[in-house]
Amino acid sequence: MNTVTINCASIKNAEQFHEALARGLDFPEWYGHNLDALYDCLTDIDQETELVLNNWHDLEYALKDYSGKALYVFHQACLENDCLKITLHP
Repeated sequence: MNTVTINCASIKNAEQFHEALARGLDFPEWYGHNLDALYDCLTDIDQETELVLNNWHDLEYALKDYSGKALYVFHQACLENDCLKITLHP
């Protein structure tokens, strides 16, 4: 299993959030840095992958409502893609 760990403590906005995900998960260049593109890329993952997001509460504080929308995308992508597991640590 491929494990990707991202420390959310230093992420201060949605742009940094998407950049960290794109870099960590090696998303393609066409990744649009938005929630629709995030869903598309997460559901395209074809090898066992766990995304571990440390300091999730810091991200919730920084991104406010956007973090809830991202959480929904994570949930839907995991339902769609059996290769994907996402773990949030406070």
